[in-house]
Amino acid sequence: MAILGKLPTTDKPWLSHLGDCVLCDGTMETHTHLFFQCRYSRRCLSEIRRLVRFPWPNRDWANDIDWAARKWRGKHIVNLAYRALLASCVYHIWRERNLRRFEHEERTSTTLAFLIVNDVKQKILSINLACSVSTCALYRLWRIPWSVTGETN
Repeated sequence: MAILGKLPTTDKPWLSHLGDCVLCDGTMETHTHLFFQCRYSRRCLSEIRRLVRFPWPNRDWANDIDWAARKWRGKHIVNLAYRALLASCVYHIWRERNLRRFEHEERTSTTLAFLIVNDVKQKILSINLACSVSTCALYRLWRIPWSVTGETN
């Protein structure tokens, strides 16, 4: 729904009474703002880049989704991990928005970035991967312990 721009953000006329972005107390909440222009989301993405080597252009919603669709297509495990990262970012940022708006709870961008990266690591670990150069590179990229026999620690 987020990729299609159908999440109920406050730029929809029937939800404008909810006000501005609760993540940064800034401008009107749109998909582009919420996921890529909001100060909170940008700090979160910067922290993810620090934790994982994550090449994200960070322009606007439509261009970024088109870029990701071209860059991460196919069934290669690295592409699957990056698509899982995008999905996890959308999920956790939207969840943080709802926590702040409806339950008045807040988490730091560092905490959220850690949760997002941890989600993707768990997804990678849940897949039974053959011992290969790609798997080794993926584990190194995501900083997942990798032993000589190919089993995780």
